[in-house]
Amino acid sequence: MNTELQRHLYEQLAALASQGQTISYRKLAEIADIPGPQVIRKLTSLLENIIRDDHAKGINASLAALVVSQATPAIPRPGYFMLLRELGSYDGPSDGDRAADFHAQQLQLVFARYRTASNQP
Repeated sequence: MNTELQRHLYEQLAALASQGQTISYRKLAEIADIPGPQVIRKLTSLLENIIRDDHAKGINASLAALVVSQATPAIPRPGYFMLLRELGSYDGPSDGDRAADFHAQQLQLVFARYRTASNQP
């Protein structure tokens, strides 16, 4: 996958994190200008790379947590949770209250990390 596109995506997510915001898969694909066809598939592949990179760096809450479904509850799609299980970072289901609670914790960690980083000189 294009590393320049992944870097651009990471920058978009970091900006959202510093503002304490989440974003839908579709909206992120639009603002990151991911080329078609199969835009969402390409986006999820890039997000999986970000999760793997963050995991390899010892970051326990990836920026990918900011990307959520438009459905209720607004949590990542099942692939997010499946990859975290594969990496040993999560051991629960891909939906329901437990997934939503875990995701909420991940968001708080990401927001705190980027809020702190944006307040430093």
